[in-house]
Amino acid sequence: MRRQQLLDSALALFVTNGVQATSTARIAREAGVATGTLFHHFASKQDLVDTLYLEAKQDLAQTLSSPPDTATLPDELRQLWQRALAWAVDHPCQFKLMLQLNHDPAYTISRHQDLMLTTMGFIGERVEQAQHQGLLAPLPMPLVLSFFRQHFLSTAQLFIEQPELGRQAQYQQGAFQILWQGLQPAPQTEKP
Repeated sequence: MRRQQLLDSALALFVTNGVQATSTARIAREAGVATGTLFHHFASKQDLVDTLYLEAKQDLAQTLSSPPDTATLPDELRQLWQRALAWAVDHPCQFKLMLQLNHDPAYTISRHQDLMLTTMGFIGERVEQAQHQGLLAPLPMPLVLSFFRQHFLSTAQLFIEQPELGRQAQYQQGAFQILWQGLQPAPQTEKP
């Protein structure tokens, strides 16, 4: 119970004040526990941040893990995309932590990608299937995952800050269209 109080307090403070500006003493005080109790549950502030980030990724993965209602790969990817955006809108604090950590030097691109593949490896599998079927360009996976992540973060941020846009089909469909078209194979040109 105290561990969860610490996680809840830390998340709220990180989202409000930023990770760097939030001290462990402040987290403990907000959770109503001694600072030593925080360090009993978490080895360091970074351990606390890592735990929150992993929990957010696992929560998102859980949302995406149920099978989509379609047989075609493009529709399956579209449904996964829409579920991810809906999760972000429904979990703004967890999403805002993800957004902050996107620019945190402690989280390199490879670290973000490793965590994504660990929690949501099925996305990489679907992308590889689409590449093998010629639906998506045969681009290197780190490049594709980086594009996915950045487009997800920017689109979800827009939909959270301007919810009226996120409710419009034009914006929902347009966000996926940008993603899908950005990963399309280059058109074949005829040689003279």
